[in-house]
Amino acid sequence: MAESFFATYKKELIHTRPWPDLKSVTKATFEWIEMYYNHTRRHSTLGYLTPHEYELGFRHIHELAA
Repeated sequence: MAESFFATYKKELIHTRPWPDLKSVTKATFEWIEMYYNHTRRHSTLGYLTPHEYELGFRHIHELAA
């Protein structure tokens, strides 16, 4: 699963533009993980829930609906 995360991270953020310094990469990485990856992007390994939904317990509702 870690390889999949890093492949997505590189494809969707790192290789999208040139980065002027490490500080801007660090800030963009934090924002990408917290604002998009954990709250918006659905993951097949989590039953197509976002990590945020999964942590909130939506997995139980999702399993009941299936």
